Amino acid sequence: MRTWTASRRVLVGPLLYAAAAVLAATLPALAQQAPPFGPRPFGPRPFGPHPFGPHPFAPWVFVAAGTFLALRLLLVIGLVIVVWRLLGAGGLWHRPDSATQLLRERYARGEISEEEYRKRLSTLA
Repeated sequence: MRTWTASRRVLVGPLLYAAAAVLAATLPALAQQAPPFGPRPFGPRPFGPHPFGPHPFAPWVFVAAGTFLALRLLLVIGLVIVVWRLLGAGGLWHRPDSATQLLRERYARGEISEEEYRKRLSTLA
């Protein structure tokens, strides 16, 4: 039977190893000097003053973004339409059973009277 001291020793060992691993991974990053706060000045870059070249926002970027926005909008609209039709389809949940349908057909053909139709319909319901 384990005692509380033995089980605590079993738990504390891996926790100490994990804490040491986290410290070993983060201490070099914490020792580095932090960059100054605020916007960085534009300096000489290989492709111009902008980080992504002389024209960071070319027209094709806006065309691609607009295309993907339209595709996402069409997808959302399509999903809304599918859900609307599934929830609004009365045929999925309100199908009359075959006995009620047969009773209605017999009443429509005149094989049974209205009194007998209502009596049998109340029996089925």
